[in-house]
Amino acid sequence: MINGLRKKIVAINVVSVCIVFFVAMLFVFSAGYNRVDAEKDNRIYAAFDYDFADGEKFEDNQLFGDIALYEYNLSSGVIVNKAVGDSANLDVKLIEETIAEIAESDKKSGIISAKIKFAKRTSNNGEMVRIVFSNRFSRHSFIAYVLLTSGALLVGVGCYFAISMILARIALKPVEDSWSKQKQFVADASHELKTPLSVIMANTEIIASHQDETVASQMQWIENTRLEAKRMAELVADLLFLAKNDDGLKVQMEPVNISDCIETTVLSYDAVFYENGKSFRYDIARDVKVFGNVGQLKQLTTILLDNANKYSVGDGNIILNLTCAGRHITLSVSNDSEELSEEQLSHLFDRFYTLDKSRNAEKSGNGLGLSIAKMISQTHGGDISASYSNGRTYFVVELPSYKFKKE
Repeated sequence: MINGLRKKIVAINVVSVCIVFFVAMLFVFSAGYNRVDAEKDNRIYAAFDYDFADGEKFEDNQLFGDIALYEYNLSSGVIVNKAVGDSANLDVKLIEETIAEIAESDKKSGIISAKIKFAKRTSNNGEMVRIVFSNRFSRHSFIAYVLLTSGALLVGVGCYFAISMILARIALKPVEDSWSKQKQFVADASHELKTPLSVIMANTEIIASHQDETVASQMQWIENTRLEAKRMAELVADLLFLAKNDDGLKVQMEPVNISDCIETTVLSYDAVFYENGKSFRYDIARDVKVFGNVGQLKQLTTILLDNANKYSVGDGNIILNLTCAGRHITLSVSNDSEELSEEQLSHLFDRFYTLDKSRNAEKSGNGLGLSIAKMISQTHGGDISASYSNGRTYFVVELPSYKFKKE
């Protein structure tokens, strides 16, 4: 699809340029051709006024370079005077063979031999005839020049075609990347949904095959089905969230006291950390405001705390800090963790990316949480980053404060 779109864009560009080029060349050719004819006629009629008795030689005058002037006596039938330009390139023998016929005809102008144009004027009561011959080849030279120019421009169109291909490839690179990510997203989503569906189907088959058993005896399969259904519901909710934001869905924004928002989420996690034997400390600056969405900001905090709860090692030593310094608000969550390489850190926010598939399955992760966290951060005009240092993983969210956002 991308290749087809690229070809269409290049074709439209090249065809548009060719049409403009063709129209421009027609205009230039028409205007130039008429101008050459008019200029040639002016020089022909200027030659009628040439004085053979004057000291200036005909061939020295650049105005008459491609012209020949003959003075013919009708009474005696002889050529009285003649002058030929230095670049006339005329068939003198043919001219002198036909000059009597031309002089005696009623034509004021005409063409002989397809290459020679003539015009005549009589004087001395019709006894003397002046005939000017010009080489029409100069007009053909103009045509040759136009054709040469057209060839050069066609080469230019070819170069433009090559450049268009390169530019189209560059311009469509984000679209191509987005399309590839979308296909990968669909493939990954299908794979992730396939597992819980398979488990649910298997469990229901087992239950259906033991119809005489009591509900209590089937609780193992019922509980597994419930957990997989819950997992699938969470996955679908995450997928819908990402899909809506990919489509540019606008969320309702308003001034939010992010201090209260985070504190509410933190208090709900105190019991979770205590139950899992995790050490948890937090320091939240008071009355910090952002322009955002309460639900998404709570979701962002939940994702970071849930990630710390799942993947911290030992007692976790989980720390959350919220600070405000001038234009920037910083929310950081850190915890003791296994070592993470730069390669792993660079992919943490990719959709469906997990460090350890087996570990991820055990802890019910689907690889979408941090992707959602990044999207929420960016929706609020900020960003999120991850780093590892001295046995600890750090997630840092930076957002613009409401005060400066408002200004």
